[in-house]
Amino acid sequence: MIDVPGFIHNPCTRRCLNRLLDLVDKTSFDDRKKRISELITEGLYPELFSPKEPEDDEVAWHNLTRLSEQGIIDIERTRKRGLSTIAPWEHVRIVFLPEGEESVRQWLDRPAGDPALEAWQREADYYREQFQDLTILKPSSFSSLSHYPAREVIARLAKLPDLLSRSRLSLYQASAALFWGDSKALRGKERILNQLFGQDLMALEARPILIEGSYRPECQGLLVVENMDTFVAAADGRIPGVEAFTVLYAQGFKGTASRIREPGMARFYWSSSPLPDPEWLDRFMRGWCGHSDLPVPIYYFGDLDPAGLRIYAQMRQAFPSLKPWQPGYHLLTERLLAGEGHQLKASGKEAQGRVMLTGCPWIDQHVIPVMEKTGLCVDQEAAISVA
Repeated sequence: MIDVPGFIHNPCTRRCLNRLLDLVDKTSFDDRKKRISELITEGLYPELFSPKEPEDDEVAWHNLTRLSEQGIIDIERTRKRGLSTIAPWEHVRIVFLPEGEESVRQWLDRPAGDPALEAWQREADYYREQFQDLTILKPSSFSSLSHYPAREVIARLAKLPDLLSRSRLSLYQASAALFWGDSKALRGKERILNQLFGQDLMALEARPILIEGSYRPECQGLLVVENMDTFVAAADGRIPGVEAFTVLYAQGFKGTASRIREPGMARFYWSSSPLPDPEWLDRFMRGWCGHSDLPVPIYYFGDLDPAGLRIYAQMRQAFPSLKPWQPGYHLLTERLLAGEGHQLKASGKEAQGRVMLTGCPWIDQHVIPVMEKTGLCVDQEAAISVA
């Protein structure tokens, strides 16, 4: 029985390796000596640029580095890579090493002349009028559906434009309606679907971002927090210094920062506090959507680990005026200096990678040096007061 590494089951890893094998299979025998490679782009590696869940990007990058360590791929930096780069995967090329091909084919159960691929190609031929690019119809493009019969999958895919023309559905709703109730079957496939049908499927409803808020009358600032427990503690008054702040929590802020300020994309739900004053709320919503300035300064407080700092760096792209909440970070750095922190490998955070600069002078000059000096991390829940 073939020993398959655990990281092969990661969706990003499987898509990458399937694409590389597709390129190999399309290359003529005479051209096989040419390098098989691809640039890391947002379209090919959405987890690295727009992760759906916290730490999806670090996990995806960790798995790619594992492939490099095992001699399957080579990771090349391009000349465009600069000192200001935030993430290690920016301006990087993946090169498929010929000596790794046999292992990959065994791991993915894709022998040369893959019968599953041939079956998809045969079925796709019946739908030439519905699809613009038949080369996309292959198991590697829809890996979560590859265990279903090719005829069923392709026939159901062909129904997608008609379904969207009759109903306003999100990608998750359309996926569940077509593919045996599986709402995640088409997750992250927007680019592929647009190519497949030769159009931008604008009928897909974008999922709004749900933001929970705890309003404070006459608040002095907005405090965005990374974790739910911190939000609840702040709303309950168990974090020193937040009494005059309106606190906001949005699960998945990391993956939605690029569209968090688009009109209609943010849905606010106010809890555990008085409802916001209507005049203040109107100013707040106009400022949040970029039509004017926010009524009060906005701050961020997250974990002191590579992922937490990367979330802050991404949030600053959506909110250029976003500042770190210094009292909270002071509490966390004091714990680090007292040895009250944890190592990445001790908490299963190895995939987060190394600490990267955020672009915020105060964080980069006063917080990150403490992390590097101690070699420790600490989660923001450590700032919650306990009896």
